[in-house]
Amino acid sequence: MAIPFERLGWLFAHWGERAYPGWARPLLARWLRGLPPGARVLDLGGGTGVLSSWALAERPELEYVVVDRAAGMLAHAPGPVGTLMADAHDLPLQNASVDGVMLGEALHHFAHSERALAEVARVLRPGGGLWVYDFDPAAGIGRWVYWGERLAGEPAKFYRPQDLAAELENLGFGRPQIDSRHGRYVLRATRSA
Repeated sequence: MAIPFERLGWLFAHWGERAYPGWARPLLARWLRGLPPGARVLDLGGGTGVLSSWALAERPELEYVVVDRAAGMLAHAPGPVGTLMADAHDLPLQNASVDGVMLGEALHHFAHSERALAEVARVLRPGGGLWVYDFDPAAGIGRWVYWGERLAGEPAKFYRPQDLAAELENLGFGRPQIDSRHGRYVLRATRSA
């Protein structure tokens, strides 16, 4: 039986930030600085909007939308952020309609991650950016998280960073940049023109 994450919205809203290592935040800030003024940014699978909260602190003038299929999570998103209840596998958005997509500890929860990545590629404008934080199932703490989520009944489709990079290049992204530490990684990629 899968963990009912949608019922844990309050917990994630108050403790979710602690899940991210300190070194990830400056990488998110640097990525955000590369987005154009007025950019529209999706926090895909964003739950309670922890990444959007970080992003607001760095670039409050951008338009952030937390996308999640759990209303119980979205109810705790920060006030200035928009919300959209939707499935990552079938986004109700126009082609090339967003400037950036953030995926923080979300990709491995999607039942069909390849389809979700194809949707990301579809909705990103040429030159749009992707920021991913996730666990490497073959290293450090990533191995423990992988097996823990498998035992909890989650889809647990974890990508090794180099495998995710290859998948993104096949979807029309330029060569991704990867920062990796102790089984966690941040990957940044740009949608090719």
